[in-house]
Amino acid sequence: MTNPPPGWGNQSFATSSAPFGDTMGNGQNPIWVYAGFWWRVWAFVIDAIILSMVETALGFFIAPDITVQWQELPGDSTGQTMDVVDIASIAGSAMPRPETISVLLPHIHTGNWHNASVILALVPALYCILFEASALSATPGKILCRLKVVTLAGARISLARAALRFVVKAFLSFPLLYIGVLMVAFTRRKQGLHDLVAKTLVIRQDVSRITPFQPQP
Repeated sequence: MTNPPPGWGNQSFATSSAPFGDTMGNGQNPIWVYAGFWWRVWAFVIDAIILSMVETALGFFIAPDITVQWQELPGDSTGQTMDVVDIASIAGSAMPRPETISVLLPHIHTGNWHNASVILALVPALYCILFEASALSATPGKILCRLKVVTLAGARISLARAALRFVVKAFLSFPLLYIGVLMVAFTRRKQGLHDLVAKTLVIRQDVSRITPFQPQP
């Protein structure tokens, strides 16, 4: 193949300006290995587990108090609640009917969930945006799977680009039947809809056969 696609030895992408690119130990041009669909699924699962544990622990501190109040409602021996006429007749009689029983109905009262819901919704956003825009260029799940999120030139992504990537992922890629996510399996550079919009790539490093490229100062 005389003109390989970007990321597989193409000189236009294999430049020293790409700090996250990889170069072969034998001095050949840098090679980027795009993260495949299943690698990204495993990274997502790991991140989801971590986020669920964080949100569960956080919920103990910010969740509103829940109280239960019990209301006594008269009923008959058949288990049917009584209407107003029956209740009035029992109350006016000197001797209550022996078949009369009481039914306790619970009423659950919670505090204001608004602030807690906003905070819990911000946790995954901050988690993804701050980690991917940091020097790590990856969430903990991606780090464990040796993945990094970079720009099309291989540079570290900005906070704005990371935020755009998350918003598109959360409100388009996931809700629309996961079509935006499934695109990873069919696009040339393994990009989802959020990657295409934010102009990012997810690359994978195989440390067993490549050496991280060190840019010149």
